[in-house]
Amino acid sequence: MTEELLVKTLLDARPRLIAATLAVLRDVHQAEDVFQEVMVKALRMRDSFSDEAGLLAWTRVSMRNQGIDFVRRAGRLDIILSELALDAVEASLEKGDTSPPRVAALRQCIAALPAESQRLLRLRYDEGHSGRDLAKLLQRSEDAIYKALSRLHAALRRCTEERLAFTKEVGS
Repeated sequence: MTEELLVKTLLDARPRLIAATLAVLRDVHQAEDVFQEVMVKALRMRDSFSDEAGLLAWTRVSMRNQGIDFVRRAGRLDIILSELALDAVEASLEKGDTSPPRVAALRQCIAALPAESQRLLRLRYDEGHSGRDLAKLLQRSEDAIYKALSRLHAALRRCTEERLAFTKEVGS
């Protein structure tokens, strides 16, 4: 598998992967860190993956296991959901909507953002900088970076839903 295909596949699946890991960790910052670490491991192992489905299956399991290990090391075993519950969360996330209209709406929403917000998204997702790296690069606290990203995610979600609803109304 090429590096480009691997990165594209994982970044496209990132929201579902992070959401599934949140079911284990219950902390978005830690889930982001797990995603980054697993992505680096996947890049090192890219010759092991024959297709996107195999890569995604390996990534889901790796992120879940790494999240569980983190919770165990932190002594927070009481918050771990059962395997059955984690499987249910992952199954529901796999049904996520990545249809062309949704992707087009998201692109329009990103294009409408202020330049600084677009830069933050580009540095984080296109260039793959971690929250810690962004904090140093942009001379802000790590917490401020994660809050800004969280606000951007929420704004983009709202914008995308509004555009899709408007498109549906106009098309009806």
